[in-house]
Amino acid sequence: MIYLRIVFPITFGITLLCASLCWGDKFDQELGVNSLQGTRPNIVFFLADDQSRPDHAVYGNTKVPTPTTLAFSKQALVFDRAYTGQAVCAPSRSMLYSGLYPIRNGCFLNHYAIRSGVKTLATYLRELDYQVILAGKSHVKPSAQFPWTEHMNPVREAGLPRPVIPLDKMDRFMATSGDQPFCIIVASEYPHGPYIKETPFTATDIQMPPYLPSTDWNLKRATQYYASIAQKEKEFAAVLELLKKHDLESDTLVLYADDHGADMGKFTVSDRGLRVAFMARWPGRIHTGRTDALVSFADFVPTAIELAGGAAPADLDGKSLLPVLTGASETHHDYVYGVSHNQGIQRRSVFPQRSIHDGRYHYVHNFNSMERIKRERSAGKAINYFLERGAKEHGHPEEQLFDTELDPFEFKNRAQDPELAAVKARLKDQLFKWMAQQHDHLTQSSPVTLFAVERHHLNQSEPQFKYIVPAEYAGPVAGLIDPHLSTQPVE
Repeated sequence: MIYLRIVFPITFGITLLCASLCWGDKFDQELGVNSLQGTRPNIVFFLADDQSRPDHAVYGNTKVPTPTTLAFSKQALVFDRAYTGQAVCAPSRSMLYSGLYPIRNGCFLNHYAIRSGVKTLATYLRELDYQVILAGKSHVKPSAQFPWTEHMNPVREAGLPRPVIPLDKMDRFMATSGDQPFCIIVASEYPHGPYIKETPFTATDIQMPPYLPSTDWNLKRATQYYASIAQKEKEFAAVLELLKKHDLESDTLVLYADDHGADMGKFTVSDRGLRVAFMARWPGRIHTGRTDALVSFADFVPTAIELAGGAAPADLDGKSLLPVLTGASETHHDYVYGVSHNQGIQRRSVFPQRSIHDGRYHYVHNFNSMERIKRERSAGKAINYFLERGAKEHGHPEEQLFDTELDPFEFKNRAQDPELAAVKARLKDQLFKWMAQQHDHLTQSSPVTLFAVERHHLNQSEPQFKYIVPAEYAGPVAGLIDPHLSTQPVE
């Protein structure tokens, strides 16, 4: 297999600078801070799979092969505080496509369906006379609640470990789409593992994030991860080239995001998992530069609805990003929230978490800590094997508080710091209020729930994932709860 490094010559940089200046002038002259509501642009959302935010040049990594996103960022509005609500594939995508956090939409376990009756992007936009295409990976269900105009399946390419986006079908669609506006979700399967093994990168090409030790194994794996990132960048470049080929750039809002973080972030509520790369480009129509506005994946659906000329439902968890995109507002949410469960995944050690972030301080409540296990054992309560196993494997205390301004990688837990007692109290109070509004099954005093899941059962040993259950616990697990029923809103 031949790998090509993308080199951007000086002339490209000059062209890009001129384009940015021209677009900025056009923006100032034609739009100002006026609303974009009802302008009905095409919308293309490119979603990368399992790439951590620190693994982008635009967010500070000087070695990672991200030339396409870096060039795109020069023409775009770059969000420095963008968050998904759950750092795992199906829940993150279900949130992005529904405008609802995982508990409310029902998909808070991987490989699980959204709740019956929840409307999604495809329904909202088709009602507003948009063509709504999913091109690439799905990982959401049931299909009846994601009524895409068309799902263009990813395609296999020789020599690559995962399918690639269906560029030929996208090309034909753009050539014949006519005057009806479209929204295309381009869902890449990269850089998600298994990574590309034949890699042009060596250990000296790697900039390891500070939370990962630079062991030989980690460095070798990172070289393959970088090759998979380069494949994703190649796909994004091809999508941008299609828009240029069909003269659609000026009529199209292009969004880029990673679905969630990867190493030591996925399946957690840490910033490494929930904080994502996010950028928006619409030449001459939206701001460029960077914004500190605190935004959420839940904001995409109401944004798309307002752009299409509709009114976003008031009960969505997100709100339209148009004020931020136009520069009418430099702030957005007061708080964003995080959810994690760790059931239904390969390493299914039960460890439900909830978190709240105000843009600086990040409070995490761990509901299955060893602190709680010890309290309950001292009180004479029987301790479930799977709960104690999860608490031991994760090892985090019941409460965590991080100052992400001073400690961006969240190394120092300040939950017991008296100087931050008021901060912790405020965030904790707001978190539990939000959980009640979400119809969360967890409270400070309720038992930790074990769910009936579709895959990777608690009592099922799977040595390939290093998950072994002792024989005495391999029988049916008592008391399993249906996830949707446990969080069903009370009529």
